[in-house]
Amino acid sequence: MKLLALTVSLAAWPALAEDGPMDAALETSAGQALQLKALWKKPTVLFYEDRDSTKLNQHVKDALFEAGAKRGLLDAVDVIAVANVAKYDWFPARSFVLKAVRDVEQEFHVPVYCDFKGQLSAPPWSLPAKTSTVVVLSAAGVPVLTLKGRLSEAEVAQVFAALEAQLAR
Repeated sequence: MKLLALTVSLAAWPALAEDGPMDAALETSAGQALQLKALWKKPTVLFYEDRDSTKLNQHVKDALFEAGAKRGLLDAVDVIAVANVAKYDWFPARSFVLKAVRDVEQEFHVPVYCDFKGQLSAPPWSLPAKTSTVVVLSAAGVPVLTLKGRLSEAEVAQVFAALEAQLAR
């Protein structure tokens, strides 16, 4: 079953393995440009969420941290948060968003990158703009699993299975 889920998710990204790592132009909370591909160094779990969906998969974030801490794997996997803030790419909203993102970063001690141009909602990513999406990527930045909406227990298990497969490489 786990292998089938990974095979199905790879089929949804047919050109990616051939074309190389996924990329997008994002911004840090300090307003600095960042190419997402610069972060591909380890197996990665990417959360792409709009403002109203940040708590939708909190149980997944908590489970990842708990499992990583228990198994001593916090440094083996990257977790990346990307905020879909495309509808706030205007003055003065942009400044308010950046401040709010900095506040979240201070509270949770995790960097949050801003997608002001909606690049992760556009091809080749094509992630939904209005929910929480969890993407597991290889260390090379190739997606191996994408799940949308609030993840069930079975889907959380798929995330862990995909990470295990990447760590075993």
